[in-house]
Amino acid sequence: NLDNYKLSPVPDNYRLWFEYAAGSIDQLNNDIDTMIIQQKAINEAVCQKLFIQHIASHDQRDIDDTRIAIGDMLNVMVGHLKEWDSSSNQFSDKLNECIRKLDNNPSIGEVKEIVTTVTDQARQAHNVNSKIQTTLHNLSDEISTLRQDVNRLGNDALTDSLTQIINRRGYDVALKNATEKATEEGSSCALVVLDIDDFKRINDTFGHQIGDKILKFIASTLGKNVRGNDILARYGGEEFAIILPDTNFEGAMRVAENLRKAVVARQLTTGSNGKVIGRITASFGVSCFRHGEDLDDFFDRVDKLMYTAKQQGKDQVIGDR
Repeated sequence: NLDNYKLSPVPDNYRLWFEYAAGSIDQLNNDIDTMIIQQKAINEAVCQKLFIQHIASHDQRDIDDTRIAIGDMLNVMVGHLKEWDSSSNQFSDKLNECIRKLDNNPSIGEVKEIVTTVTDQARQAHNVNSKIQTTLHNLSDEISTLRQDVNRLGNDALTDSLTQIINRRGYDVALKNATEKATEEGSSCALVVLDIDDFKRINDTFGHQIGDKILKFIASTLGKNVRGNDILARYGGEEFAIILPDTNFEGAMRVAENLRKAVVARQLTTGSNGKVIGRITASFGVSCFRHGEDLDDFFDRVDKLMYTAKQQGKDQVIGDR
């Protein structure tokens, strides 16, 4: 779709059209389908408006709901702490008053009143503390749920919802960390970029649902064939990136070749009716980070190598130190 409408390959556009293909936001799909049917222009400005209206607002609602829930919980806690503080001050004042009475040679009747006062105040303080403890115990479940929500929002920001590997934003963070570590240690950091061959034809022939299944298949296959410290990301659309820390050029080329073989090894069908899709291939570009290099320039170098692989016949690995 980015190519069809001549849109810039930026994260917001990738996210917009991914959500459209996934069908996860009904109103977004309705708006885009209506524009397509009515043959309205779909340009950068329109995409930005759709992103803000349907995706940014959707993400923000999740954040706002969590923020409000945390605020409500804190207000309850503060209220009980104020109640405890007031009760504590009252208890302290009453005890001081009793001490003053005891210092003034009280009668037996006054001593009984002092004992009664201390007992009553102690009971009230105990009741307030019990109430606070009960409330805090009940809030602990809410706190746990909110923590999970916050973690989910944080993970969602870095995870591709379809393939469950890190997304472009997560890739940016991971590459920055990996190249900084390589610079500090004087080690090598390699990058592999791959793009599924003829993916548009697959989508056009079998539909977007099958296209989504193939993206999941590629992500799963790549994930099973990389090392534990390698970082796999869906860069956008049908393009993936693998960051290889502590890996030299020769090692990265071997990894890429193994991944290429793993991808093409399986004969795929549509599943339900057994219609043959065939073997999926991908084109790979490989290079190593040059210390001091701009990260966008690094990716562009490897991306161009991947496109060279496509131009030279697809289903192959092209590398350059």
